[in-house]
Amino acid sequence: MLYLYIIFILSFFEMISSTPLNAEYFGTFKYTNYTIDDIKNLKVKTCKTDSDCPELSNGCELYTRWDGIEDKEYHLCDMTYMCHENSTCLLLHNTSTYYINIQEIEYGITFINNNTLEHKEVQNNDKIILHSCDKSMYKHNLCKTDTCLNSSNCYSNLCYHDTCIRNKDYPSYICRIDWSEEKGEPIMSCKYANGEKCSISSDCDQFNVCDDLYEVCTYPMIAESHHKNKFPDYVFFFGVSMTVIIVIALVVLSSLFVMSCIYVAIDELKNILFNITDDYRQLESTN
Repeated sequence: MLYLYIIFILSFFEMISSTPLNAEYFGTFKYTNYTIDDIKNLKVKTCKTDSDCPELSNGCELYTRWDGIEDKEYHLCDMTYMCHENSTCLLLHNTSTYYINIQEIEYGITFINNNTLEHKEVQNNDKIILHSCDKSMYKHNLCKTDTCLNSSNCYSNLCYHDTCIRNKDYPSYICRIDWSEEKGEPIMSCKYANGEKCSISSDCDQFNVCDDLYEVCTYPMIAESHHKNKFPDYVFFFGVSMTVIIVIALVVLSSLFVMSCIYVAIDELKNILFNITDDYRQLESTN
C-alpha cells in the first residue's frame, strides 16, 4: 500500500497553524471536467519538478512505499480529488485532507473555489464543506462540521442542525494515488470518504478504517477512542440481567405483600362477622 507520508505530515502542520475555529475557511479546490470514471483511468505520472505535472495536480511530490525490506521512494504528480458518482469532481488544492481531528471529534472544514479566492471577496455561498458526518456519529458528538447555512453549503447536499450530514443517495468519494498489489504499481484509486457507509476498511480512503460500531469510514484514532469509551458487552448484559432479576424480585415481593394484606383483611373481616353474629345471638337469648 502506498502511503503519502510527507504530504500527510505537511498537511498536519498546516492544519495546526490554520484551524477552522480561527479562520473563515481552510482549504481551496478547483472545479474540473473529470468524472469519477475519468479519474480512475488517469495514468499516474512520474516527475522531477512541478513543471512535469499537469495543470490539474498539486505538483511533484515524494511518495514512499514499504516493500517489506526498505522504503521505496517515488516522485509522482500528486492528485487528490473529491467526487460523486454522477457529477464532475473537485481537485483538492494543496491539501491531502478535508477534515481535522479536534479532541477525538472529526471536524469538517470549509473549502472555497481557488478562482473565487483570487478574483473576489469570499461570500458565504462561495464556501463548501466537503466532509459530511454520519447522523449517528453526529448525535453521539463524534463528528461536527463548520456551520452550514443551507444544504448548498455541503458537498453532500444535506445540512442538518447546522452540520453537513452524509447523504445516502449522494455518497462522496476520495480519489488519490494508491498502490495496486495486483498491478505492482501506483494507480488512481477512488474510495468512500469519511462518514460514508462501509463494510470493511478497504472500502474507505487509505488513511481511514471502517468503524464496525457505526459501519462508517472514519479516522483510526476516532474509532479507537469511542471503542475505549464503550462499555464491554458483558458489562451491558450483566447490567441488563441484574435489572431483570431486581424487577422480578420486586414484583414477587410486591405480590406477596399484597396477598398477605388481603389475607389479613379477610381474617379481620371474618373476626368482625363472627363478633357480629355472636352479639346477635346474645341479644336473642336476652330477649
